[in-house]
Amino acid sequence: MGSHLFLSCPVARVAWRSIGVVLGTDLCPNNAWQYYVWCNMFLPNGTKFFTVGLTAVTWAIWLVRNRATFEKKLIKSPFEFVFSACSFLLYWPGLQNKEDAEELRQGAEMIRSSTTRLMAMCEKTRRAMDDDGEVLTW
Repeated sequence: MGSHLFLSCPVARVAWRSIGVVLGTDLCPNNAWQYYVWCNMFLPNGTKFFTVGLTAVTWAIWLVRNRATFEKKLIKSPFEFVFSACSFLLYWPGLQNKEDAEELRQGAEMIRSSTTRLMAMCEKTRRAMDDDGEVLTW
């Protein structure tokens, strides 16, 4: 798996850091191997969700970047990746047994809720840093 789905893209870096906030870390993976190490450190009892999480995030990054590249759709916020990944995680629990499905839903909701708060904090900071009164764009 290419490192471009991890940290070489500054917007993808925001996605991984947003997930890191939920896990309580500012460490982020640079590749798939580091992702699995990262998960083992911060979600030691969640091994059954590591691959589904990786799939959701990398697929979200791939889809959003493809829309930007091929359809010329502007990436409105770096958090777009995270919300897209959460959508996949909320849709896929039907593929899990009942107990695992609930855990996956709870995890996706935690990520979405944390990212919503992080997004609001970033927006306040962005507005505060704008000296001219204009809204800055990503």
